[in-house]
Amino acid sequence: MALSKEQEQKAEVQFHENINDVDENDIEYASKKGNKKIEEFGDNPPGSLAQVWGDLKLMIGLITDYTKGNYKSVPWKIMAAITAAVVYFVSPIDIVPDFIPFLGYFDDALVIKFALDLARNDLATYARWKDTEQDS
Repeated sequence: MALSKEQEQKAEVQFHENINDVDENDIEYASKKGNKKIEEFGDNPPGSLAQVWGDLKLMIGLITDYTKGNYKSVPWKIMAAITAAVVYFVSPIDIVPDFIPFLGYFDDALVIKFALDLARNDLATYARWKDTEQDS
């Protein structure tokens, strides 16, 4: 099972529209709700999220460090894209509601991939920073 082209297009349009609406409150919301949802799944993400699970956790870590003031070396557009993807992920009502078996998280994984396409270099920089901080 997969998303239809129409569902994929709707998810992409919604993601890009959401980027423009992100503010500091959304970043804090994404941090809190994102961490909570990651904890709920633990090491057993839904199948459609398995490939992006590590990246999603890194995105939420970046958001959390940003809200705490620990890491601010990321352009606003990238922060907004990551936040928009995480808000989409934590929302149970989106293009394909999360409670629908097998399909519920396909759109979430797609939106996370859209964010990763924009933020991959900044996430890699953050991951290196995080490794250095943990070694200190």
